[in-house]
Amino acid sequence: MNPFRLTLLLAAGLVLGACTMPNPYSSRPAPVRPVGPAPVQPTPQQPAPVLQPPVIEMPSAPVAPLPEVRSANLERLVDGLAARLKNSAAVHEVQSTVLLDDISNQVGSPVDTRGLTERLRADLSDSLTFADGARVSSLRQQLAYQGGRADMAALVRLGKQSGADYLLSTTLTRNGGGTKLQGQLMELSSGEVLWSDSVSER
Repeated sequence: MNPFRLTLLLAAGLVLGACTMPNPYSSRPAPVRPVGPAPVQPTPQQPAPVLQPPVIEMPSAPVAPLPEVRSANLERLVDGLAARLKNSAAVHEVQSTVLLDDISNQVGSPVDTRGLTERLRADLSDSLTFADGARVSSLRQQLAYQGGRADMAALVRLGKQSGADYLLSTTLTRNGGGTKLQGQLMELSSGEVLWSDSVSER
């Protein structure tokens, strides 16, 4: 081969090789592959929650307490109601046993209704014959009650099972600033009310 041609081929090879090499004077940086893990992008921070002022519920006005019911006043009511029944014509129609129901307390404050019922029984014991208290208490436990007190149908069954023919029921209620005691005497077989009356006290 001609030395001139050989020299020309070598020069052409060098020129072509130089075209594929990066230019050290170029402004574009050579590509670099990262060696470590990719940098973690910072997560955008959530805005702080806006705190709402607490809701304060104002208490309602306290309920005015009911005036105290004095025992002496209630005993006078019981004695007064017993006197009215004894002076009535209905008491002479009763020829057999009477079931005396416990006084119903509807005054909204504690009352010794058991003691008042026993006082009423004592006041009327010379005019009426009452069913045996122990037998009535035993029968009460076998009957259906509502709110601690028997309904009228249960009282009728209680009266008949205890051997009574009449029912004497009483209710204590508020009467303005005082109290009122209402009484009713009913014949169990017919449901007829033989006597009804009330006494009140301020």
